[in-house]
Order: sequence, then structure tokens, then C-alpha cells
Amino acid sequence: MIAPGVFAQRPAGTVTATDIVDRIRGKVGVEWKPDTVDTFKAGDPTAAVTGIAITTMATMDVLKQAVAAGANMVITAEPTFFAKADNPNPPAGRGQAANAMPDAVLAAKKDFIAQNGLVVWRFSDHWRLRKPDPLAQGLTDAMGWTKYQVAGDATHFELPAVTLDALAGDLKKKLGIRGGMRVVGDPQSEIKKVGLLTGTTALAASLRTMPTVDAIVAGEVREWESVEYAHDTVAAGMKKGMILLGRVISEEPGMKLCATWLQGFVSEVPVNWIPTGDPYWRPV
Repeated sequence: MIAPGVFAQRPAGTVTATDIVDRIRGKVGVEWKPDTVDTFKAGDPTAAVTGIAITTMATMDVLKQAVAAGANMVITAEPTFFAKADNPNPPAGRGQAANAMPDAVLAAKKDFIAQNGLVVWRFSDHWRLRKPDPLAQGLTDAMGWTKYQVAGDATHFELPAVTLDALAGDLKKKLGIRGGMRVVGDPQSEIKKVGLLTGTTALAASLRTMPTVDAIVAGEVREWESVEYAHDTVAAGMKKGMILLGRVISEEPGMKLCATWLQGFVSEVPVNWIPTGDPYWRPV
């Protein structure tokens, strides 16, 4: 959690949210796509920035921390308004009748953003296109696996032999996972070779990775695709495993890295990372 007032330790400059985004576009090192989710989601892009909060997901808790710390620009990897389209004014029919009252949770979030003069911008597509993959790089550092990385491959590792159960326990502790982790496979399976799939990935990634490793460490996959494939792989007698960290947890270190990167070319206002944290808890 960011301490109150940490963003107010330097006087605000005249840099606007649009200026910050233009600077990011010039520094990111990949061609900017015309069709992208990396756009402003709320607030006035011409507003003077007092501080920048980098996060994985702009939850209400994160937004409140940003306000308490004096930041008015929030850069988030994931949607703010509960859907891929990330539309603060979703069309009627999204799970409700055309004449339904506005959703109270959505309305409260929009009101909080407006009342506190926040500007929310999403930074996902182009951050993930950088090489090496910053999400994999950040997660590798957080897990302490840099020395085990296969040369020339940011997503493959050769670890000292460890059981699947012990590996999952170690990652739970290092990444501060409260309840979102799930594991497929025999707990006593010996794991040496590991493939990393950050964020959310489709079945094709698991099909490509599983044959070359003892276990996959992933963020988020569909249960009826990659999880079923991993389960059937184990049922066929292969000593394989899959550890699911949760999408947010798998992306957190990469967005912390994003804050460090942004600090390298934004000096007018403070830039800090606000962790989203594991959204789940597990009953005893």
C-alpha cells in the first residue's frame, strides 16, 4: 500500500495526461496499433498530472489509494469497467434489460473517478509487445528465477529438482497469494523444467509448452481448455503439472517493472506502483 501523500512530495508540473501518453508512445519501442485497448477510459486527458499510479487493475481500492497518495493519473493493465470493451457507458442488454436501472457499482466507480478528478488510461497491448516480455521478466525476478532462465528464452527455466507441491508452496509465499492459486498434477511429481505463461493464455500456448517441460506456471487459462488438457496429460501417466497463479498475480511484477520504466523518462511528477493484490481468499 502506498503511504498517504507520497505523490505530493514533489510540486506538480504542467505535464498533462496526454503528454504522458505521447511520451510512452515514443519510448515503448513498438509500432503503435490503430486498433488497441490502450486508450483513455475515464477523465480529462488534458488535465495536469499531479502523480501517476501504475497498477494491474484499477479496482476501487487501488483508486482510493491513488487519491489518498495525491495521484490523479492511473495507468492500468486490465479493464476498469468490468468488460473487454472497457466502456464506462455500456449499451443496454449487457446482462440486463434495456429498461433496467443503471448498475449501482458501475455508477459508484464512475462517480468516484469524476469527483476526484482522476484520469484512467489503459496500457496493455503495447507493454506486452516489448522484448523481452516485461510481464515474464517481472515475474521471473519476483520468483527469484533469473539464474535458472534458459539462455535466449524468457519463458523457460531449468530449476533444481523440486516436488510440484513444494514449488507451488514456494511461489505462494514469494508472490503473496492468498487464495487464487490452483494446481493440477501429482503433488510429489519431480519438477525441473518449467514453462511460464503470464496473464491470460489460450489453449495453443499450453499445447506448445507442455511437451517440453515438467510443469507450466500460468496466470489464467480456461478450465475446459488448458486445465482439461493438463488433467488428461496427468491421467495418461505423465508426470506433469500446472500451477495457476491467477491473472492479476502473474501480471503484478510486470506492472511494477512498468513503473520503474516510466520513472526513467517522467521526472515532473512522482510515478509509483500500487499493487492490486490477490482478489481471492481461501476458507480454512
